[in-house]
Amino acid sequence: MRIKFPENKKFAFSIFDDTDGATIENVGPVYELLTELKIYTTKSVWVLPTDYSEETINLSPSLSNPKYLSFILELKNKGFEIGFHGARGISSKREDVIFAIEHFKKLIGYYPKVYANHLGNRESLYWGENRLNSPLLKSIYKIVTSRRKQLFIGHLPSSEYFWGDIAKKYLKYVRNFTFFSEINTLKINPSMPYCDPKRPYVNYWFSSSDGHDVTTFNKLLSKKNIDKLEQEGGVCIVYTHFANNFVTEEKINPLAKDLLFYLSKKNGLFLPVSALLDYLLSQRKTKECPPSESRKMEYRWFLSKIIYGTS
Repeated sequence: MRIKFPENKKFAFSIFDDTDGATIENVGPVYELLTELKIYTTKSVWVLPTDYSEETINLSPSLSNPKYLSFILELKNKGFEIGFHGARGISSKREDVIFAIEHFKKLIGYYPKVYANHLGNRESLYWGENRLNSPLLKSIYKIVTSRRKQLFIGHLPSSEYFWGDIAKKYLKYVRNFTFFSEINTLKINPSMPYCDPKRPYVNYWFSSSDGHDVTTFNKLLSKKNIDKLEQEGGVCIVYTHFANNFVTEEKINPLAKDLLFYLSKKNGLFLPVSALLDYLLSQRKTKECPPSESRKMEYRWFLSKIIYGTS
């Protein structure tokens, strides 16, 4: 079924920007452009500073940096949603995550509504093999990732990294599968957002389309694909990192800029991720994802993961 959008809009579009590597200098110009185009999206943040001697991660300031906090508050006041990418850029135990959630509320003015797991953080919820239902895919995943020795245990009550009950209380939406080369996210995951009884600490999951760096983003948002999204009356939620080469020498990538201008001229519904998911949820008669849809998503995502390294 095609979604009927408010105000006779023909399609819907949003972006979840992972904060990895983000600075004011390398993402600020992108948000200036989005503001000009009235495309309001979701910018995730880390709350606490990172001890970079512990693990290797993409450097990025957190809300503990006064100048960066001021930048984030400006975005919030303009209409962008501030999302949660975890307490910090490395693994955080339960007490740190709880502190980060409360400090987020104190600084931003509301509890985070949307969240995406970060990289190899041990407190990630239902991540790694825990995302999968298929015994076959689980087994292959274990073999392929055996050298990394990654443990994702944020959903296990016995773990010192457990915070599933906190996520259940405060977070409404959590990003799950990301799909390569399909701009209409809803085409792959028509039940989005959906709940999963097997993963009770997440209220609702949502999927995204892969635009993780500027090259992938530009391929995803080709004018042909934008026209396709409009014709299908679809919904696109892009997963990206605006820090990944969108800005060079204070200038936005020319193609990305052109494509965003082209997109903005369309009769689309441009909302932050949570607002868009709230609308989709209001149109749902059922809240769960049918087994057949879930199975297809798992296999499609797994194939993309093996070939492209999709998140």
